[in-house]
Amino acid sequence: MFARNNFARVALVVLAAVCIPCIAQCSEHGEGVSAAATVVFSIGQFPITDSVIMSWAISLLIILAVKFSLRGEAQIIPPRGQAMIESLVGGLRDIVEPVVGRKAFGIVFPCLLGYFFFILLQNLGGLLPGVGSIGIYSGGEFKPFFRPANADLNATLALAVVAFFAWAYYCLRCAGVRGMYFEIFGNKADKSEISSFVYGALFFVFLGVGLIECISILCRIISLSFRLFGNTFGGENLLHNMYGFSSLLKNIPVVNYLSYLIPLPFYFLEFLVAIIQSFVFTLLLSVYIGLVCNHGDHEKEILKKEEYGYNS
Repeated sequence: MFARNNFARVALVVLAAVCIPCIAQCSEHGEGVSAAATVVFSIGQFPITDSVIMSWAISLLIILAVKFSLRGEAQIIPPRGQAMIESLVGGLRDIVEPVVGRKAFGIVFPCLLGYFFFILLQNLGGLLPGVGSIGIYSGGEFKPFFRPANADLNATLALAVVAFFAWAYYCLRCAGVRGMYFEIFGNKADKSEISSFVYGALFFVFLGVGLIECISILCRIISLSFRLFGNTFGGENLLHNMYGFSSLLKNIPVVNYLSYLIPLPFYFLEFLVAIIQSFVFTLLLSVYIGLVCNHGDHEKEILKKEEYGYNS
């Protein structure tokens, strides 16, 4: 037992002595993924970056995938492609419908579905071979053709801005101006349980709370965009550094066989993060809409059951 423990300690020391200099050398020679997207070419005064090209490619992929999966009309006994899409859509529906409410679900769900698949495929696109490595050299600088759009803050900010206006539109359509005003500034106290003086004084309290809520609503643009950008950009840099680290190990005879195994755990980690982040963005947008549009749905169901005499 003593010899086994000593062997483990010596192995850790040797591994640290080998890895630490390699990590330092990797950090010196590899700058990681650039925070700014690379301009590949321009159409007039409009620059086309590698993240824009990736967005176009993913959008085209979604259109073609849906077109070839659903050939002709939907069938009662679904084929393989239709069954796969129905299972994905059905799973998202079971999660989103209780959040946004039945009233808003039919209107909101197509938008949420588009957000989920677009962000998911953008995140997974960064794991494909050739993304970030296929490009041209121009002026002594390498310009990649493809870059995950979610690793560009401009793209995630655009997604967050569109999500903000979509939230405003759906809330106005489903709850109306009066419903939105009550949800943000309205007096939520029960007038029958407190005095009129206290009820009137609470108006100023809820007014202040509503102003804070307005600031919180505007901050959603920042939180949604930076959360998605930070996780995607950080994952791209992590994979870049791990591949750089593994390439350095190829020059060491003893541990060169490990060079092919080191990036694998981080690769599958980023695969998991890609799914989680697309789900988080979609679920947060659903919650924001449900806070306004889903208010009172449960109470209405209870009153309806009591009216027909089958309240459980």
